[in-house]
Amino acid sequence: MHSNTFLNKKSTKKLKQGFGLIELLVSISIMILVIGVVLSQQKAFNGAVLLRGQAYEIALQAREVQLRAVSVINRDNSTDFREVYGIYFNELIPNTYNIFRDGSTIDGYDAGEEFGIQGQLDKRFEVDDLRLVGSTPSSPGNISVVFERPNFDARFFVSGVEDTSATSLEVDIWLKGATGTGPGAIRTLEITKTGQISVKEIP
Repeated sequence: MHSNTFLNKKSTKKLKQGFGLIELLVSISIMILVIGVVLSQQKAFNGAVLLRGQAYEIALQAREVQLRAVSVINRDNSTDFREVYGIYFNELIPNTYNIFRDGSTIDGYDAGEEFGIQGQLDKRFEVDDLRLVGSTPSSPGNISVVFERPNFDARFFVSGVEDTSATSLEVDIWLKGATGTGPGAIRTLEITKTGQISVKEIP
Protein backbone atom coordinates (compact mmCIF):
# COMPACT_ATOMS: atom_id res chain seq x y z
CA MET A 1 0.00 0.00 0.00
CA HIS A 2 2.81 2.34 0.87
CA SER A 3 4.67 1.59 -2.37
CA ASN A 4 1.60 2.36 -4.54
CA THR A 5 1.21 5.77 -2.94
CA PHE A 6 4.87 6.50 -3.58
CA LEU A 7 4.57 5.56 -7.26
CA ASN A 8 1.50 7.73 -7.73
CA LYS A 9 3.30 10.74 -6.27
CA LYS A 10 6.30 10.09 -8.54
CA SER A 11 4.18 9.90 -11.73
CA THR A 12 2.30 13.09 -10.74
CA LYS A 13 5.60 14.86 -10.34
CA LYS A 14 6.66 13.83 -13.84
CA LEU A 15 3.42 15.12 -15.34
CA LYS A 16 3.98 18.56 -13.84
CA GLN A 17 7.41 19.03 -15.48
CA GLY A 18 5.94 20.52 -18.78
CA PHE A 19 7.88 21.16 -22.05
CA GLY A 20 11.57 20.57 -22.36
CA LEU A 21 13.89 23.11 -23.99
CA ILE A 22 14.11 21.18 -27.29
CA GLU A 23 10.34 20.77 -27.51
CA LEU A 24 9.89 24.51 -26.90
CA LEU A 25 12.41 25.43 -29.62
CA VAL A 26 10.71 23.09 -32.11
CA SER A 27 7.29 24.58 -31.33
CA ILE A 28 8.56 28.14 -31.78
CA SER A 29 10.25 27.22 -35.07
CA ILE A 30 7.02 25.71 -36.42
CA MET A 31 5.05 28.80 -35.41
CA ILE A 32 7.57 31.13 -37.10
CA LEU A 33 7.48 29.03 -40.26
CA VAL A 34 3.67 29.06 -40.42
CA ILE A 35 3.50 32.82 -39.80
CA GLY A 36 6.10 33.44 -42.53
CA VAL A 37 4.16 31.39 -45.08
CA VAL A 38 0.88 33.11 -44.21
CA LEU A 39 2.40 36.60 -44.49
CA SER A 40 4.08 35.87 -47.84
CA GLN A 41 0.88 34.43 -49.28
CA GLN A 42 -1.07 37.43 -47.99
CA LYS A 43 1.34 39.81 -49.73
CA ALA A 44 1.01 37.92 -53.03
CA PHE A 45 -2.77 37.88 -52.69
CA ASN A 46 -2.92 41.62 -52.03
CA GLY A 47 -0.72 42.29 -55.07
CA ALA A 48 -2.97 40.17 -57.29
CA VAL A 49 -6.10 41.96 -56.06
CA LEU A 50 -4.56 45.41 -56.67
CA LEU A 51 -3.35 44.37 -60.13
CA ARG A 52 -6.82 43.12 -61.05
CA GLY A 53 -8.26 46.44 -59.90
CA GLN A 54 -5.74 48.37 -62.00
CA ALA A 55 -6.55 46.34 -65.12
CA TYR A 56 -10.29 46.85 -64.65
CA GLU A 57 -9.76 50.57 -64.14
CA ILE A 58 -8.06 50.85 -67.56
CA ALA A 59 -10.80 48.70 -69.12
CA LEU A 60 -13.43 51.01 -67.63
CA GLN A 61 -11.72 54.08 -69.07
CA ALA A 62 -11.53 52.41 -72.48
CA ARG A 63 -15.27 51.70 -72.23
CA GLU A 64 -15.97 55.34 -71.29
CA VAL A 65 -13.96 56.52 -74.31
CA GLN A 66 -15.97 54.15 -76.53
CA LEU A 67 -19.30 55.39 -75.13
CA ARG A 68 -18.30 59.03 -75.54
CA ALA A 69 -17.40 58.40 -79.17
CA VAL A 70 -20.72 56.76 -80.06
CA SER A 71 -22.86 59.20 -78.05
CA VAL A 72 -24.37 62.30 -79.61
CA ILE A 73 -22.53 65.20 -77.98
CA ASN A 74 -22.88 68.70 -79.36
CA ARG A 75 -19.62 70.24 -78.21
CA ASP A 76 -19.34 74.05 -78.39
CA ASN A 77 -22.70 74.26 -80.23
CA SER A 78 -21.09 72.86 -83.36
CA THR A 79 -22.89 70.88 -86.04
CA ASP A 80 -20.30 68.10 -85.95
CA PHE A 81 -21.70 65.16 -84.02
CA ARG A 82 -19.16 62.66 -85.36
CA GLU A 83 -16.21 63.20 -83.04
CA VAL A 84 -13.58 60.51 -82.76
CA TYR A 85 -12.08 59.50 -79.41
CA GLY A 86 -9.42 56.99 -78.53
CA ILE A 87 -6.94 55.59 -76.04
CA TYR A 88 -3.21 55.40 -76.68
CA PHE A 89 -0.58 53.04 -75.22
CA ASN A 90 3.20 53.28 -75.54
CA GLU A 91 5.60 50.67 -74.13
CA LEU A 92 8.30 53.33 -73.75
CA ILE A 93 6.04 55.19 -71.30
CA PRO A 94 4.77 52.17 -69.33
CA ASN A 95 3.19 54.06 -66.42
CA THR A 96 0.78 56.24 -68.41
CA TYR A 97 -1.72 56.07 -71.26
CA ASN A 98 -3.46 58.86 -73.15
CA ILE A 99 -7.13 59.63 -73.68
CA PHE A 100 -7.47 61.73 -76.82
CA ARG A 101 -9.89 63.29 -79.29
CA ASP A 102 -8.67 62.69 -82.84
CA GLY A 103 -8.42 65.60 -85.22
CA SER A 104 -10.05 66.08 -88.60
CA THR A 105 -7.76 63.43 -90.04
CA ILE A 106 -8.35 60.12 -88.29
CA ASP A 107 -4.85 58.77 -87.76
CA GLY A 108 -4.62 57.90 -84.07
CA TYR A 109 -2.96 59.84 -81.28
CA ASP A 110 -0.86 62.95 -81.94
CA ALA A 111 0.73 65.16 -79.32
CA GLY A 112 -1.66 67.90 -78.26
CA GLU A 113 -4.83 65.86 -78.80
CA GLU A 114 -5.16 64.86 -75.13
CA PHE A 115 -8.68 65.03 -73.78
CA GLY A 116 -9.84 65.03 -70.16
CA ILE A 117 -7.95 63.31 -67.36
CA GLN A 118 -5.04 61.26 -68.63
CA GLY A 119 -4.42 57.70 -67.50
CA GLN A 120 -1.87 57.07 -64.77
CA LEU A 121 -0.99 53.59 -63.52
CA ASP A 122 -0.23 52.91 -59.87
CA LYS A 123 3.55 53.05 -59.36
CA ARG A 124 3.53 49.31 -58.56
CA PHE A 125 2.31 48.41 -62.07
CA GLU A 126 3.21 49.10 -65.68
CA VAL A 127 2.30 48.20 -69.25
CA ASP A 128 4.61 45.34 -70.15
CA ASP A 129 3.63 44.34 -73.68
CA LEU A 130 1.32 45.38 -76.53
CA ARG A 131 0.14 42.83 -79.09
CA LEU A 132 -2.01 43.17 -82.19
CA VAL A 133 -3.54 39.75 -82.73
CA GLY A 134 -3.69 38.71 -86.38
CA SER A 135 -1.21 41.36 -87.49
CA THR A 136 2.44 41.44 -88.57
CA PRO A 137 4.42 42.70 -86.74
CA SER A 138 2.36 41.72 -83.72
CA SER A 139 4.24 43.91 -81.19
CA PRO A 140 4.52 47.44 -82.62
CA GLY A 141 5.41 49.20 -79.34
CA ASN A 142 2.74 51.92 -79.52
CA ILE A 143 -0.92 51.64 -80.49
CA SER A 144 -3.91 53.96 -80.74
CA VAL A 145 -7.38 52.47 -80.35
CA VAL A 146 -9.99 54.70 -81.97
CA PHE A 147 -13.79 54.66 -81.70
CA GLU A 148 -16.17 56.49 -84.05
CA ARG A 149 -19.95 56.80 -84.37
CA PRO A 150 -22.24 55.04 -85.07
CA ASN A 151 -20.52 51.70 -84.38
CA PHE A 152 -18.86 50.37 -81.25
CA ASP A 153 -16.09 48.88 -83.41
CA ALA A 154 -12.45 49.61 -82.59
CA ARG A 155 -9.87 50.76 -85.12
CA PHE A 156 -6.15 50.23 -84.49
CA PHE A 157 -3.49 52.72 -85.58
CA VAL A 158 0.28 52.27 -85.40
CA SER A 159 2.32 55.45 -85.97
CA GLY A 160 -0.56 57.07 -87.82
CA VAL A 161 -1.32 54.10 -90.09
CA GLU A 162 -4.43 51.97 -89.60
CA ASP A 163 -3.90 48.23 -89.22
CA THR A 164 -6.98 46.62 -90.76
CA SER A 165 -5.71 43.05 -90.41
CA ALA A 166 -5.65 43.05 -86.59
CA THR A 167 -8.58 41.32 -84.88
CA SER A 168 -7.81 42.55 -81.35
CA LEU A 169 -5.36 44.39 -79.14
CA GLU A 170 -3.88 42.79 -76.02
CA VAL A 171 -2.28 44.99 -73.37
CA ASP A 172 -0.33 43.21 -70.62
CA ILE A 173 -0.32 44.98 -67.26
CA TRP A 174 2.05 43.45 -64.77
CA LEU A 175 3.14 43.79 -61.17
CA LYS A 176 6.66 45.23 -61.00
CA GLY A 177 9.16 42.88 -59.42
CA ALA A 178 6.93 39.82 -59.85
CA THR A 179 8.81 36.67 -60.75
CA GLY A 180 7.47 34.54 -63.58
CA THR A 181 4.29 35.00 -65.57
CA GLY A 182 1.94 32.81 -63.59
CA PRO A 183 -1.44 33.69 -62.09
CA GLY A 184 -1.45 36.99 -60.25
CA ALA A 185 1.62 38.40 -62.04
CA ILE A 186 -0.08 39.65 -65.22
CA ARG A 187 -3.52 40.80 -66.30
CA THR A 188 -4.32 41.30 -70.00
CA LEU A 189 -6.67 43.98 -71.26
CA GLU A 190 -8.25 42.88 -74.54
CA ILE A 191 -10.02 45.19 -76.99
CA THR A 192 -11.43 43.39 -80.01
CA LYS A 193 -12.14 44.83 -83.44
CA THR A 194 -15.87 44.45 -82.76
CA GLY A 195 -15.56 46.69 -79.68
CA GLN A 196 -15.59 44.14 -76.88
CA ILE A 197 -13.45 45.13 -73.89
CA SER A 198 -12.42 42.58 -71.26
CA VAL A 199 -9.71 41.65 -68.76
CA LYS A 200 -8.08 38.23 -68.88
CA GLU A 201 -5.86 36.39 -66.42
CA ILE A 202 -2.99 34.20 -67.56
CA PRO A 203 -4.00 30.60 -66.67
